[in-house]
Amino acid sequence: EDVRKGQHAHGVTVAEIRLVDQQWQVVTDSPFNRRLHVNSPMNLTGPARGHRLMQTTADPAGIESLGTLNNCGNGFTIWGTYLTCEENFNGYFGTTSGSDQRNASQKRYGLSATTSGYRWEEHDDRFDYLKEPNESNRMGWIVEIDPFDPLSVPKKRTALGRIKHENAAQTLTKDLRVAVYMGDDQANDYIYKFVSTGRYYADYPMLNRDLLGSGTVSGPVAW
Repeated sequence: EDVRKGQHAHGVTVAEIRLVDQQWQVVTDSPFNRRLHVNSPMNLTGPARGHRLMQTTADPAGIESLGTLNNCGNGFTIWGTYLTCEENFNGYFGTTSGSDQRNASQKRYGLSATTSGYRWEEHDDRFDYLKEPNESNRMGWIVEIDPFDPLSVPKKRTALGRIKHENAAQTLTKDLRVAVYMGDDQANDYIYKFVSTGRYYADYPMLNRDLLGSGTVSGPVAW
């Protein structure tokens, strides 16, 4: 029960606020209000969708991830959705085996060798890297959320790459492609740039909803 409460305390809150007598107040009965936590369904999009390294016991197809955590720098897209960045996800994973059995990728990202700081792995196999070796691969992405549609399912945009995402700063290129600059919060790592395959169309907002679904990532970026 404690683990589940902790998991539901991580993630993102969508809340409507209103200015009343010069004070911002939460609209407690708003239909937009919702929690997106460690057990909320998320759609995997882009090149990693369905990959064998994304497949788990609960999701053998590797297309639907549960949850988002350690969310960092973020902001609105120019088409009205919201981006949140999964940062230091490594600290949530450990093992009950009592010994270090991490693979090369898990070591590279810094998963705990044995017990994690949260100890969720003691009661939830998802967070035991030995029992579910691919679960951690489903974290470390940029997640796109539609705050204006409470029934929408967030999308993990794997086309933007997997790092310890610090931020996602967005602009348009001269030919109206979306450029997203992303910092890696890992010490001594880099800044990366994503450029969408498709172009932005201001007059057709719905056509922009999948611009982060495909593109190219380059880096480190020279300033």
